[in-house]
Amino acid sequence: MDLSNFKCTDFGEYKVYENEKLKLVKSKDYNYNFNKENGFFVRWGKTLTEDAEMSKFGPEILDLEISQGKCMGKCPECYKCNGAVENVHNMTLEEFKTIFHKVAKNGLLTQIAFGICDIGTNPDFFEMMKYAKEHGVTPNYTCHGLDMNEEYAKLTAEICGAVAVSVYNKEKSYNAVKMFVDAGMTQANFHCIAHDKSFDKIKSIIDDINTDDRLKGLNALVLLRYKPKGNGVGKFNQLTIEQYKELLDYAQEKRVGLGFDSCSAPLYLEAIKDDEDFKTKSLYAEPCESSLFSSYINCKGEFYACSFCEGEGMWQQGLDVLNCEDFYKDIWNNEKTIKFRNALLGNCRNCPMFNLCGGNNV
Repeated sequence: MDLSNFKCTDFGEYKVYENEKLKLVKSKDYNYNFNKENGFFVRWGKTLTEDAEMSKFGPEILDLEISQGKCMGKCPECYKCNGAVENVHNMTLEEFKTIFHKVAKNGLLTQIAFGICDIGTNPDFFEMMKYAKEHGVTPNYTCHGLDMNEEYAKLTAEICGAVAVSVYNKEKSYNAVKMFVDAGMTQANFHCIAHDKSFDKIKSIIDDINTDDRLKGLNALVLLRYKPKGNGVGKFNQLTIEQYKELLDYAQEKRVGLGFDSCSAPLYLEAIKDDEDFKTKSLYAEPCESSLFSSYINCKGEFYACSFCEGEGMWQQGLDVLNCEDFYKDIWNNEKTIKFRNALLGNCRNCPMFNLCGGNNV
């Protein structure tokens, strides 16, 4: 690739090449190419056929919560318990900028997934996303769609790389997707938490994607792994391998694009282990990347390996990002982060917190 039209920043052990469309990272054993326009991302290690074990220089993706508390969604599976309490805590714009520059300082950050309550809960939400984009980082977010309107949809299309709608109210969710697509979004997705009580609902959504005109521009239905945390504790059970495989087969039969989060990767790989195209399909599965390639910071500026870790096991307390001197030294390579990272790698990148696939419950 001709790099003459790229701005190059030399960080010593690695170099970052960037232009308006692409960001490339080059080092001895960790490399990636990221397309800012369509989200295409590929990572490799010493060679193109070798996976990088981790990004020792900092995270590629940041999950950033900017509000918590009162939420009209009151989703039954919400692991943050939003909607169950009336108090609201918002990250300020200045706090966001402080965190952003500490995390993005190493030049590796590609995307921020913003965690919100209602669209209007944090008054600086869209300003934060604009700021990230202006500084070369692609913003994304997930919403419940209940308060979506054409103005929000237009702003989202102008700023975001992708958006997801959690399907709790079909009418509102389907209308939200149409508004996003009409505004110009090409990466509008559905999110649905997969468990025993949502199994039939997921199949009905797959049917609707083929028949409801509002969903013509939908990119994909993304299945999220259920974790026993927050509002849903004791109310749901994990899907069996047979149920998960049935959903995969049903989506393929109906020609509906189906995606999944990294928490679901072990379940997905088990479900397709006898597939004749297993080798090819397995390339699309990225197991847990928390503390390896991604991180989470809550609305109080506290770092956790991932958002589900907050208040669990060794993560009863987070790490203070707002007051740290150097994110790379004080947070990314903190003793607690390294301990979690080693537990994750030692368990074949299966969740070490919730024992979903033989975790260690650190």
